[in-house]
Amino acid sequence: MTFPTHILAGLLIGKITGDFTTAIVASLVVDLDHFISFYRHGTLFNLRELLRESLDEEDRWGDQRNFMHNVFVWIIISAIISLFNFNVGMVFSAAYLSHLLLDAFNKTYFYPFYPSKRFATKGFIRYNSRQEIIFCAFLILFLSALFIIKI
Repeated sequence: MTFPTHILAGLLIGKITGDFTTAIVASLVVDLDHFISFYRHGTLFNLRELLRESLDEEDRWGDQRNFMHNVFVWIIISAIISLFNFNVGMVFSAAYLSHLLLDAFNKTYFYPFYPSKRFATKGFIRYNSRQEIIFCAFLILFLSALFIIKI
C-alpha cells in the first residue's frame, strides 16, 4: 500500500487508542527498510529514480520489503516496547500489524518471514491504483464516522 493508506491506518488506530503519535509512527516506520534497498541499488540519492521506485507497483529487485516486514521482527519490536511501556507497546504493535496486513493486501508479493520466500502471499489490491483509492476512501469514511460518533 502507499504512504497515504498507511497514514490512514495509523490515524484510525490513533483515534481508537487515543495515541495518534505512536500509531502514526508505527504505521510508517516499517517502511524504513525500503531505504536499505534504495541505497543498495543506487536510487536513494537520485530523486527521479527514487520517485519512480516509490510509485511503481513492481519491486524490481524483490528486496524493498525486507527485515522490517518480517512477522518475527514485529513480535520482537512490539515485545521490547511493551516491556518499557505496555500501553505504547500495544498501540505500536497494532499499528505495525496494520502495516503488515495492508501490505499483504497488495497484489505484489509479500514475504511475512523474509528473507524466506516460502510463505509468500499475494493480495487483491493493486498498488497505487483505483482499487487502493477506493480502499482509502472507505478508511476515510470509517475514520470520519469515528470522529462524528466520538469514540
